[in-house]
Amino acid sequence: MGVPKPLIKDQAEAGVQNIYDGMHSAIGKMPNIFAVMAHFPGALKRFIPFYTAVMTKGKVPVKLKELAYLKTASINACQYCLRAHIASAKQAGLTDRQIEDLRFYQTSDAYDEKERATVRFADLVTRGAAAIDASVLTWLGNYYSDSEIVELVMVIGLANLVNRFNDTLQIQPDLG
Repeated sequence: MGVPKPLIKDQAEAGVQNIYDGMHSAIGKMPNIFAVMAHFPGALKRFIPFYTAVMTKGKVPVKLKELAYLKTASINACQYCLRAHIASAKQAGLTDRQIEDLRFYQTSDAYDEKERATVRFADLVTRGAAAIDASVLTWLGNYYSDSEIVELVMVIGLANLVNRFNDTLQIQPDLG
């Protein structure tokens, strides 16, 4: 066995084949991440609605969510997520310059203060969430409400999960 391969629709459990159909209708294919996740149908069925809710619902603008996701993927060097989320970040309104300057966000004039705070928080959480204390959350409260902070942590946590899933299972980038 070894590295789990993406399942084609006919190999997947009948209960998730509708997800393949939905993905094909929406984007023209079943992304490799979800085709690998189909090995665990119960998780796949719940993951896509969860992912969609975290990334597209709530009060935090999608542009800022994508910025946090990209910073997380960049720190983790997840090629799959970088490719996929550079494309979705551009769709959400991030500029090429913002994407290029992500490593230098602290000094780049491509970001406003809230965007810098978003990137900094994603950096802190990804590199060591256990070190986050009340002072960090109080500082972030200058830019986000309590509900928005929870939402942002969900985005960063989701990105870290997906980064590790893709990298551990050596899922080949097919989006972006």
